[in-house]
Amino acid sequence: MLFSTLATGLFYGLYCLTLRRDRWLQLNIWYLLVAIGFSMVFPSLKLPNGLEQASQSVASVEEYLVTMNEVEISAITAPRTLGVMVDLYLVGVALCAAYLLFQLAAQVVIVIKLRRKHKVYRASDGFGIPRGAALVLLDDDTAPYSFFNHIVVGTRGLNDDEVRCILAHESLHVRQGHSVDLLFARLLCCLAWFNPFAWLIMREIRAVHEFLADAASIGACGREGYLHLLYRQATGTGYGHITNNFKSINLKKRIVMMNKSKTRFGAWKVLAALPVAALLMMVGCKQGAPENTVAEEEAAVVNEATVEPIIFTNDSMPEGLVAPEFPDGAEALYKYIAENIHYPDQAKADGIEGRVLIRFVVMNDGSVANIEVAKGIGGGCDEEAVRVVKGMPKWKPAIYEGKAVNVQYCIPINFKLQ
Repeated sequence: MLFSTLATGLFYGLYCLTLRRDRWLQLNIWYLLVAIGFSMVFPSLKLPNGLEQASQSVASVEEYLVTMNEVEISAITAPRTLGVMVDLYLVGVALCAAYLLFQLAAQVVIVIKLRRKHKVYRASDGFGIPRGAALVLLDDDTAPYSFFNHIVVGTRGLNDDEVRCILAHESLHVRQGHSVDLLFARLLCCLAWFNPFAWLIMREIRAVHEFLADAASIGACGREGYLHLLYRQATGTGYGHITNNFKSINLKKRIVMMNKSKTRFGAWKVLAALPVAALLMMVGCKQGAPENTVAEEEAAVVNEATVEPIIFTNDSMPEGLVAPEFPDGAEALYKYIAENIHYPDQAKADGIEGRVLIRFVVMNDGSVANIEVAKGIGGGCDEEAVRVVKGMPKWKPAIYEGKAVNVQYCIPINFKLQ
């Protein structure tokens, strides 16, 4: 989450410094959409496991505790606060998604009611709207807006030229699919509800949409007529709105943008995002390194310790008995258990921790048999330890007087909550 927020902030800051004041508007839209999408997907590209698997991976063995004459392999979970944070994140996503669905459903209901009560005009009716669009004209002061392929305009207080100007504005929204852009950005904001830069980027996308529509309106009714309409909106005289969510606080930006022209090399500014993306990828690769570093450090601890396996026989261990050995040695045994054992959900929920002692026989052919729990703690920990031992590959059998023999072996596994 933190890394995604940082990435979004970097791309947003870069946009403000380079493209925000340039009239390469279509390029700005693509930059903003790709930036917010990349920032959301990027963490999953650098991490092999997603959020769900990350919450499960904390149950795997992450530490090896080695003592002189026995081997303890501890299955340690991450702090419980991680689960609380994940739950909080999911609640936030659910609330944002529910509110978005409510807004969409409410708008759909409004459009359906308008279609039933008023005449619906099409492109063939001569209003200059895009093919496939539906226009509803109202005899009131409803603020004009577009919703996917529907355009709604309240005509009270407007003359024919002003209506034509507004239709050019809203038609551009429909023709370029701006509702789809906003829905995509809004969905990403639901996933990143905690990220303020995601919401800022969505606001910038909405602003660029208005800049594009302003250009279409100027082409339809002229700069002077359109600026007069904007002036009426800003001063509150006559008709109050030209588009939904149009606020006078954005009027200055829109007028400034209308008077700008494309810079000659403005499009090349987007290339500044490439080093930022490359830097994020490099940092992401370095973030993956600590896992290997921890494993190497743990392996070094094992190598430095004097490890004697716990071996049980019916009588005292005979002199000259060569103990059985896991393939590639004790270090490989620790890594095998570390990669395969998981902390049971029931044990985590019940707060169960302790040592499970697994006893088994390494047969003279290297197979593992007679697996039993010499000491258990419940909560699914016993069964998990047995499962891991059952899946072991064949050992090097014990040797006594030149022959392979059956020998009992015992491994203690610690389950510990943090």
